[in-house]
Amino acid sequence: MEQAIKEVIDDRTQTIPLTAAVVSKAVFNGQRKVLSLMNTSLAGEIISIGILNQAKAGQGIVLNPGDRYVESIDAGYSPSNEQVTAIASVATATLAVHEVITLN
Repeated sequence: MEQAIKEVIDDRTQTIPLTAAVVSKAVFNGQRKVLSLMNTSLAGEIISIGILNQAKAGQGIVLNPGDRYVESIDAGYSPSNEQVTAIASVATATLAVHEVITLN
């Protein structure tokens, strides 16, 4: 008998502080299939993303308002299962997070 595949979908908005904060925990019991991060800030706030390494302001993946970063298995890319962190230039920055994880 074939075992059903379990998928977890997470859609949320998170306020990003001036110190690095976890926006996606490391995945140990499955595979991340999609990771989409979008800076939804409206007043020029910049968000920097760190995958595996802790986010540092102005380094790594830098998202200006309206910018998006996407890793997707549908694009022929295997998204990282590592922890993802973010840091903001202003404490009012907001990040939309969309994640799909297949559990083992």
